[in-house]
Formats: sequence, structure tokens, C-alpha cells
Amino acid sequence: PAATPAGPFPLRLRGLTARHPGTAPDAPPAPSGAGKTTLAQVLLRFLDPAHPTGPTGTAPYTLAGTPATDLDGDAVRRHIGLCAQDAHLFDSTLRENLRLADPSADDAALRTALAGARLLEWVDALPDGLDTEVGEHGARLSGGQRQRLALARALLADFPVLILDEPAEHLDLPTADALTHDLLAATEGRTTVLITHRLAGLDAVDEVLVLAAGRPVQRGPYAELAAAEGPFRRMLEREAAAGAPARPIPTFAAKRD
Repeated sequence: PAATPAGPFPLRLRGLTARHPGTAPDAPPAPSGAGKTTLAQVLLRFLDPAHPTGPTGTAPYTLAGTPATDLDGDAVRRHIGLCAQDAHLFDSTLRENLRLADPSADDAALRTALAGARLLEWVDALPDGLDTEVGEHGARLSGGQRQRLALARALLADFPVLILDEPAEHLDLPTADALTHDLLAATEGRTTVLITHRLAGLDAVDEVLVLAAGRPVQRGPYAELAAAEGPFRRMLEREAAAGAPARPIPTFAAKRD
């Protein structure tokens, strides 16, 4: 495989179609809904494009100008990290869960990552600090604390590109909005793809893509989409009226640093 390109790491998708391995060429594309999970799988190379070139004759997915399929999958995943709503935590200490991202990290590095995830003050207040046991699957932590710990682990791994897949799902709305704000602040300096139904905080991103049935139906800066008639504006209006996320159309938000 080709060498992993040096940073920065711009992602480019053009004419992408994805199908699960073993399906017929004329089978429907992989997305069963809007396509957000499928797209995340493609970005991480857990699933590859169905065709080596798109309609324009170029690779449908390139990473810093190199076709992603020319790169070793593990090499791609060393540069593109995932922070998902169900990020796994082991029945061990905070320290050991963090060091999964970097076994050589000392406590100073762990504390820096925790500070980036806005979790350090809480850890410092614990009687056992970094030696605190999290319980099976993080059972001793709240949902927000589990997500912030997963973020701290991703920050410690120092991925140039980070995918945040519904990180605030299943949290109460104030906690979800605070977490989204902190996630976007903590990921300054790297390309970030935020997959979300919740629109609060997206005014901080560079570009928003609204997906439906596996296709982008709107894209552009937050202010532009909020001012134009279309699905994004309707979602904002419903969210403002109901105080809850408008579920039908997921969005991708991108930060480019």
C-alpha cells in the first residue's frame, strides 16, 4: 500500500456509492437510512467505495489527495479517529482506559487530555483521582462523563482527523448541548466531522451537510443554511419550538483547521 500522506488531512468525497461486501453490483447502496453511519464506515475504511472511480473519473474518496483505497486500512485509522456514542470503556481505572490510546503517556499527558475534554476538574476532585475504577462499561460514570472520557482518549491519540458520531445521543438536552460545545472547542487544530441530529452549537463549524436517503440535500455554512428556505431551516424551527432535536434528517458538520 501507499505511504500515508503527511498532514494536513483534507477529506474529499465525490460520487461515492458504498455497498456491503458480497452484495451484487446492482444491489441497493448500503445506507438503510440517511447514510451517516455508512459514511463514517467509509471514512474509516471499514467499508470501501463500490467503484474505484466516481462519475468524474476520479477516486470517490481521497485523503490528502491520495485515494484512500491505496492506503492500508490500519494506517488510515491511525490518522482518522472515531469518538462514538457507544465508545467502549474497560472495567479498569481512568488512567488505564486513557492509556489505551497511548500506552507510553505519562500522567501529565493524561491530565492535558482530560483538561481538553473538560473532565480534569472532576477527576482531581475524586478521592482516587486517575486510579478511580470506572466499572464495567463505565457503569460508575454518568453518560456525559463516559463521553468526555472517550473524547479525552481520542485527544490523547492525537488524530489529525476526528469523527464524532452522535456523541451527545441519549444525554439530556442541557448536557448534550454543553458537551457539543466542549467537543468543538476541544478539537480545534484538527479536521473534525460531527454526526448529529442536534443542531445547537453548529454555528461554530465551517460547513454543514444535511443528508437524506444517502444523499446530501443541503450544504453550506450554518448562517447561509439557516437563512435559506429548506430542510435545515425547518429543523432549526422545529428544534426551537419543541426544545428537542428534529429527528428525521441527520447532519454532518465539518471543521477544517
